[in-house]
Amino acid sequence: MKDEDFLDMIPKCLCEHESNNDLITVLYFKKPTIIEKIFFRKMINKPYKIDLDEIGTFIWGQINAVLNVREIVEISKEHFGEKVEPAEDRVIQFVKQMYQTKLIMLYEKVVEKE
Repeated sequence: MKDEDFLDMIPKCLCEHESNNDLITVLYFKKPTIIEKIFFRKMINKPYKIDLDEIGTFIWGQINAVLNVREIVEISKEHFGEKVEPAEDRVIQFVKQMYQTKLIMLYEKVVEKE
């Protein structure tokens, strides 16, 4: 999928998160490998964690199954100003990474026919 195609997609979170000192830690489970099942049984049911920075935390907070990526870019620009530039590239890269690791899903806005 091209970067421009991501702008019209609507992201939705597929995993849980926790808040630590105003930053978000994303929690997710992955399917254990055979070696993990044999040698690391106690760790299988523990979530993996991804600590987000200030900008990642803000973007994660905007992922609500309502706003599309283009709207999240604009909101990020308003909130952070120059600090987030190049905003479009940063937000798209974040969304791509979250999508590729299956932490969010993306869908297109459904246009109702009259």
